[in-house]
Amino acid sequence: MRWTGLDDAPTKADLADLGYGARTWDQPQFLVRGQTTTHERMPTAVLEPDGPPLPLPPGPLLPLDDLVLPDPLTARPLASDTVIQRRMFADGLLVVHGGAVRFERYYNGFTETDCHLLHSVSKTLTTMMIGIAIGEDRLDPTTAIRTYLPELVSPAWDGVTLQHVLDMAVGIDTEEHYENADSMYWQYAEHVGYYERSTPGRGVLPFVLEHLVRPDTPPGHRFNYASYLTNLLPICLERVYGRPAVELYEERLFRRIGPEGHATLNCDPSGSPITEGQLSLRLRDLARWALLFLDDGRNLAGEQVVPAAWIHESMASSPDRRAAFERSDTAELFPRGEYHNQVWLPDPRAGRAAMLGIHGQYALFDRTRELMVVGVSSYPQQVDPLMTTAMFSVFEAICGLVDREGSTLD
Repeated sequence: MRWTGLDDAPTKADLADLGYGARTWDQPQFLVRGQTTTHERMPTAVLEPDGPPLPLPPGPLLPLDDLVLPDPLTARPLASDTVIQRRMFADGLLVVHGGAVRFERYYNGFTETDCHLLHSVSKTLTTMMIGIAIGEDRLDPTTAIRTYLPELVSPAWDGVTLQHVLDMAVGIDTEEHYENADSMYWQYAEHVGYYERSTPGRGVLPFVLEHLVRPDTPPGHRFNYASYLTNLLPICLERVYGRPAVELYEERLFRRIGPEGHATLNCDPSGSPITEGQLSLRLRDLARWALLFLDDGRNLAGEQVVPAAWIHESMASSPDRRAAFERSDTAELFPRGEYHNQVWLPDPRAGRAAMLGIHGQYALFDRTRELMVVGVSSYPQQVDPLMTTAMFSVFEAICGLVDREGSTLD
């Protein structure tokens, strides 16, 4: 692992002439660069490979280009490639089915060697280290979070366990509204250094200590998505292992997937990793890491990286979690949905799971079909119904292709 700071690339002045900079990088016209250059703006840990990559086996090409889908905007038929590029604003898309790569394509100037910011997909990937720690009896999900983070002295944290944090059901008054400039999220973004400021922000833990202090509901009662909670997890890891969390991510996860290139993980001004959304890596390495969820925690060499019990538990359905999800502001997104261990479960009883990030980053799973679709995008808005509709319509179309192929073989 190595560290890097700001990059003084020679094109910086030219970019400034275009209006691009450390406060404008996520404006729609600049996203394609902003999401591949996070190291220019923030302290960054670089996760290095440790040997040759584990091969991603190729399979026969899935005829995705032959698909015609209804346009969510006009209901007129559109070629799937048009939906992917003009409705999803895709930068890359890769399909793994039956253990083989069936489709891989790059768009919008993005290439297979570029590292792309994954936003909240980072949550699920890095939280696998929590699963490892639980499997090694370093952490106990039923233990009060204060056991690991005694700084959480506010009464709002009474009764909150590590599992409540993992499930984002802590019962504390918090919100994450990207469309509102006065939202807690934008205060947080300034705190951790997403945008250039005259004085350094205070970082991830001070933000939680200052802002997450008002009780709302009993812990576990309601799912309430709050990225700030995820950043508590690497601090817990550091305290039970006595090592920097970024070292654990590199050694216990990233190197074990057999990556083709490096990955980066941005940190706050104090050096604490921002696991809620600041991991960047190649699309093919995203596939390698996400495949741990499809293959019961095993890498492409068949080695157990994450305990299979953690993977199964993360995808399991629970009446209590389903009820907590139904009470949330996001219940309409997935009517049969749940959220568990930092994983979206659109329909867990049907084997459906998802890693989702703003601006259109995703890993979508259908375990019954041995199918995974991963993608990175530069959608102009953080979240948007059109983005979600297009994403899942493409996923369902791919599921249909796989089914038709199987019936033909039968």
